[in-house]
Order: sequence, then C-alpha cells, then structure tokens
Amino acid sequence: MFEESLLTQRIPPDIHRMLHEKPVKITYKAMPVREVLNNIWLQSDIALDLAFYSYFARDNDTAKLVLEINKSIDELLGQFILHTSLAYGRSREGGFAVLLAHYYASSMDTIVDSVKDIVYMLLTGYDVLVSYENILYYTEGEVIAPYTLAEDVRVMDITDKYPLDVILAAKNGEWRIAPGLREMISRGSRIYLRGFKENVYRFFRDKGVEIAEKPLENREAEQLIKGIIELKEFTRLMVDLAHYSLMEANPGVIQEVEDLEVYVDWKHLQVLNTLRECFGRIDSSTHVGLTTMLKELEDIADASNTISHITMMIGETPGEYYEVFKKVFETIGETLRTVTVVKEVELDKLTLWLRKYGGSVLAVKSGSEWIAHPLAKSLMLKPGDKIILAHQSEFTDEVNTILSKIS
Repeated sequence: MFEESLLTQRIPPDIHRMLHEKPVKITYKAMPVREVLNNIWLQSDIALDLAFYSYFARDNDTAKLVLEINKSIDELLGQFILHTSLAYGRSREGGFAVLLAHYYASSMDTIVDSVKDIVYMLLTGYDVLVSYENILYYTEGEVIAPYTLAEDVRVMDITDKYPLDVILAAKNGEWRIAPGLREMISRGSRIYLRGFKENVYRFFRDKGVEIAEKPLENREAEQLIKGIIELKEFTRLMVDLAHYSLMEANPGVIQEVEDLEVYVDWKHLQVLNTLRECFGRIDSSTHVGLTTMLKELEDIADASNTISHITMMIGETPGEYYEVFKKVFETIGETLRTVTVVKEVELDKLTLWLRKYGGSVLAVKSGSEWIAHPLAKSLMLKPGDKIILAHQSEFTDEVNTILSKIS
C-alpha cells in the first residue's frame, strides 16, 4: 500500500485516469467493416512506434497521445464485434463469426495493453539511461521524429519531396492519425514523421535543424540496444504480416509468420542474456524498464502470431464458414505472398520494378536470418532467399511477370 501511494503521487491525476480508464461507451456507427479493420491495423502499428519513441525520448506528451490512440483502438474493436454480431444474428454462422471476432479482438487487446505498458513505464518514472539519441545511432531501418510546423503545410508538400510518412499531427490537445495527403496542417502543429533515417535527417537538415545521435560507451550496452531495436522492428513487422494474413489468407505467408515468431523468440532470449550480463552495471530503473520493454514486445509478437492463425482455424471447419469469415474480414485490395529466389538479384532493382504496381518487399529471410527492414541494407538476394512482398491485386499478372525473372 505504501508503494502504491508513492506511485500514485508520481503520476498526475489526469494521467492516472488515462492509464486506468474504464472501457469507453460504444455507440454503433454505420461504417464498413473494412474501414474499421484498416483503422485498427493502422493505429496499432503507429501506436507501437510512438510508444517506443516516447519511452526512450522521455517524451510525456507523446506518451499521452499513445494512450489516446489506444482508447480509439478499444472503441474500434467494440465496433468490429458489434458489426459482426449484427451481420449474422442468432445462427450457427453468426456464432462462428463472433468467435473469430473474439479471437481477433482479444489478441488486439493484448497488443493495446502492451503498448500502454511501455508508456506506463515512462509515466511512472522507470525511465532508462539510454536516450533516443542512442537509439538513432544504432537504428538502420525506420525512425520517428517530431517536428513543429512554422507554417501551414499540406501533407503532400512533405511526402512529395521526401519519402516519409506523416503518421500523426497534434495541436492544442487534438490529434489526427495519418492525415490524408491533401489535408492542410496548421502552423504550430506537431507532426510525427516516420521513414528511413537518412530521409528523416534530410528533411530536418533542409529545415536548418541537426538531429543529434550518440553512441554508447561500452560494447555490452551496444549489443543490448541493437537487440532491442531489432526486436521492435520485427515485432512491428509481425503486426503488419498478421493483418495481411487475416485479410488475404495465404498458407505460405502464415507459415512464414510462424517461423518469424520462432526467430523473434530466439532473439528475445539473446537480448535477455545480454541484459543479464549487464546486471549490477546498470541502474535498477534502467534494468526494470528494459526488462519490461522486452516482455511487452514478446507479448505483441505472440498476439500477432495468434491473429495470423485465425484463418487456419477455419480450415478445420465446414467450408461454408470460410465464406462467412471472408465477408467479415473484407479484402484490402492487396495481395501478400512469399517467394523463394532462384536467381541472384539486387533488392533495390527488384523494389524499383515492383513499385510501379504498388508493390513492396516487407521482409527478407536469408538462411535462418530474418531482415525486417531490407531496403535499408542494399541487399543482394541470392538463390534460396525468401522474400515477403505485398502488391495491389489488380496488378497480379504484371507482378507475376517480374517474379518469373527471379523465382
């Protein structure tokens, strides 16, 4: 009780309410299931990145935004279950559809809670000696950076010039997640940019701002932070792949998600061993914070793996239920597939070919090693390597022609 009262004193009342707020009241909204699911996917993906950034940047304002996004996801999950129940009513089909919705919502609830726990560590004072400057130094893939606008800006004015995403815009307590390309964001708004490090840095240099990055002092700390960064990147990739698998059932991709989850488990143990070796040489707050971070990333990866296997549950039931499921989880117009390379090819060249048809490489598996942000590494794909790619379904024939050159 004594510790609890001390903890409560450390958290302002408004933050304490946000952390322990009861579920929001759900009001039915006439919106397509596809829109609901896309928003859940988008917001969970962005919330994870923002939570990771806010924790190491010690950015309480961003942490509060993460809690707001999580509340929005909770409401969307309620909408999804409502829509599923109303679509099929009291029938065997309806019962099965609601069961599938339950598996999805409970897994997403795990992800939301884990993201909340990451910012909870910051807001309760368990910050770490590692800074976001250290994270930037060791990151090879995508990074997050906030920027306060000095003038009104249309989103496409940024994205047309720089290959970056504006994932959030916030001002005076109001926020918009992933504002549209034609949206105008007003002066004084704080925008959050996500993209490969060199592109984010170029944006800031053009604005006359230098982003600081800093190495750590010893090798063990370097290995620890590199491992945590890699785990976060794989975890976010798993959230994306799980949703692709959900929308467009593909047994090959589902198998790769399962394999990736095993790889993430192995990396998790590696990082835990490194953390154990650092015991006694880092302060207790940092040790608790990093241990919790690892635990939450593991929980998100496990929940993502469950989501990706929901479609496999249908395979053991009468075929009619698969059609029920497809009606609930409508396709997003993209196809996800896994391809084994038989001819050597530069990844950059392959990506350039695919981009014409809305395609992109999400991950590469070379031997037993997974690479979550392959485009950051200028890879040469070799025979036996596997790639997971997404593309617009309408261009399947064109993409097949490209892939026939390498597979």
